Amino acid sequence: MNPLKTVIVTGSNRGLGYACAKQICQGHSDWFVLLACRNEVKAQQALEEIVRETGNTRIGFLPLDLASFDSVHRFVTSFLQADYPPLHGIICNAGVALGDALTTTVDGIETCFQVNCLGHFLLVNLLLPHIRPSGRILMVSSELHRNDGPMKSFRPDFKSVSDMAYPPSPPRPIKNAGSKRYAATKLCLLFYTYELARRLSLQNTPSITVNAFNPGLMPDTGLGGLNTRHLTRFFLKYLLPLFVKGAVSSPSVSGKILASLLLDSQYQGLSGRYFDWDKVIPSSQQSYDTKEWLAAVWQESEALVGLNGKEIR
Repeated sequence: MNPLKTVIVTGSNRGLGYACAKQICQGHSDWFVLLACRNEVKAQQALEEIVRETGNTRIGFLPLDLASFDSVHRFVTSFLQADYPPLHGIICNAGVALGDALTTTVDGIETCFQVNCLGHFLLVNLLLPHIRPSGRILMVSSELHRNDGPMKSFRPDFKSVSDMAYPPSPPRPIKNAGSKRYAATKLCLLFYTYELARRLSLQNTPSITVNAFNPGLMPDTGLGGLNTRHLTRFFLKYLLPLFVKGAVSSPSVSGKILASLLLDSQYQGLSGRYFDWDKVIPSSQQSYDTKEWLAAVWQESEALVGLNGKEIR
């Protein structure tokens, strides 16, 4: 039997993260799956369900609230102090989408941006020195990142990290502001993916790969976390597939593909790619932008999470 390897899956008590974690446990006894979730009760229930359905007991749980930088630090400390198998994978899946009204975290940052982006950014940077050669990092993005996409209400409006973290609060909510912020976080995850891949290459550690993944729209889970209205969900599930082939998926289908990006040897060595399901495609032109722009996004994020360039350069 091969030595055990650990993969951390954020937001894995339900939906895509749960399906991915379950798929890894199903027939892959050389992996230890660590569920990283905010809700301890739901995470424990998910853990027990996966053990019951797969018969695999190589699974654990540690609390992680991406809306708190302190919680991310506690998670990393607990992980490093525990006797887990060597770290070979991080799947940044957790995400939230909120309404048009602004909400902020305990750190004073807009909630959707901190949970979807900055929390994962901090988590990956803190764990990066501990991930083993040939390790894989996966960011769950979305086709909603495109600023010319067919759904105008979800077109991202990304100006800067500071603007995302501290958006202006007008007297009345901007129409579709929550949807646009959600889409912008998925664009930012692509910025992180491409810049981290470049930095790993410069560090002469290209065997550690980082890629982004579009799981497709999943209306039954609220569009990957979006609390859509019933009529909107009906449109996404039954009408959109008539116009956009392959746009709609399910957690079980996309979870299997996401797990394969971690497990399959055919993806070894691929880094800085955007996977639309299991196919590599170009992301939006905006997501590539310029080397200087991507570096600026990275450096602004470092400052906001308190790394100040102390981690990977």
